[in-house]
Amino acid sequence: MRRITCTLSFLVLLVGGLAGSQQSDSQRLEDLRHMIEREIGVPYGDEPSQCKLIPFGSKPCGGPWSYLVYSTLKTNESRLKQLVNEFNRLQKKINEERKIASDCALAPVPKVEFAEGLCTAKPF
Repeated sequence: MRRITCTLSFLVLLVGGLAGSQQSDSQRLEDLRHMIEREIGVPYGDEPSQCKLIPFGSKPCGGPWSYLVYSTLKTNESRLKQLVNEFNRLQKKINEERKIASDCALAPVPKVEFAEGLCTAKPF
């Protein structure tokens, strides 16, 4: 009887640890999303060459979910790349662990536009 109790206790801790890990991964993903949004802010620029795109997210079939537009005038580009890379890796890990599926369509790369001091992404 004691052995069954110990085994059940171990399983409860194991399942609880896995659920906690999933929750912390989900929370980290959300935290990263907010950090990325803050890093980009409003993509103001002085000239079109400051407007750039970065692939964002990780679809289960591969490739990004979308593209984010940012301005090198307002954004620390190396910090943004670091945050987005971490977000994309973590989303890929979650997709694999939870066996998440999606369509396998490629996200279209939008056209970057610059007007009135603002960088925007226009879908094709």
